[in-house]
Amino acid sequence: MNDNQNMDLFEFAAFAAAESAVKPDAGTAAEVEVPAVIAVEKKDKTLSRAELQQAALAFFVSLHPDAVALNVPTRTSKYRASVAGFWKQARRSGTIVTRTALVMMYNDIDNCFADCTGKAERMEMINSLQQEKAAMEALIRKNEPHLAAADDLFSEFRSWDYASSVNRDYHKLCRTITRELEILCKGSKLERIRQAGVADQCYLAIPEKLLSPELIPPVWGVVELFPECPRFRLLREAQLQNNVAPEQRNGFALNIASAGAAAVRFSCGVDNDATLRRPPRRRGKLKMDD
Repeated sequence: MNDNQNMDLFEFAAFAAAESAVKPDAGTAAEVEVPAVIAVEKKDKTLSRAELQQAALAFFVSLHPDAVALNVPTRTSKYRASVAGFWKQARRSGTIVTRTALVMMYNDIDNCFADCTGKAERMEMINSLQQEKAAMEALIRKNEPHLAAADDLFSEFRSWDYASSVNRDYHKLCRTITRELEILCKGSKLERIRQAGVADQCYLAIPEKLLSPELIPPVWGVVELFPECPRFRLLREAQLQNNVAPEQRNGFALNIASAGAAAVRFSCGVDNDATLRRPPRRRGKLKMDD
């Protein structure tokens, strides 16, 4: 009889505890993974929309908002955020909404950009320009070492102030890339939602390797969702928008609260007209890996 056959339940529990003790703390990392049982049950390497939504929601929850909801209207019901939430702060005059954020979740490229002619060719051109930009930045690091941040401990993670470079060709190239990105996204649903001015930060959640983050305007944060099991990784932080007024932020917070109320009614089996139904079946709770 081999070792596996001799192992009893108490030994197996001790073995599982020892394995979990050496795993990194998922709560402090930018990448979080849900239980491996989901990965085992999936026979293909593509996530369903429900699993994509679960991973996108897990990312948003990792930001620790005070409220979060799914399928939230922005200004009109035509344009909805896949996930949205807000942060609040208590003051003497009352509680105020200090920040709002949203996540748009797409599983194909067509939804990310406008239906402009020559879209594929433009994407290839932008990729080429981005490679040229990376080469110029390497040259700037060599010729202008004074642009490096002095407070970074490790040189490989050092940040650089490329905006202060004297290389005119570099700045011209950056303007060209910005213009091409605007043309690529102009008129798209993604851009209309951002321009609604209701979210201080906007994130795009996409499956792994679907799209290069360099093809997304820099104001958008980019979150990668992995196909083998529902997990996420933040590739790029979202920039704070400067077009969000307090009244727009408060209106979006009300939409988030309304969308959250709909989820509560559904989970408890109560319709809008107060009709009672059998609540949806509650499945076993899945815990995040430690």
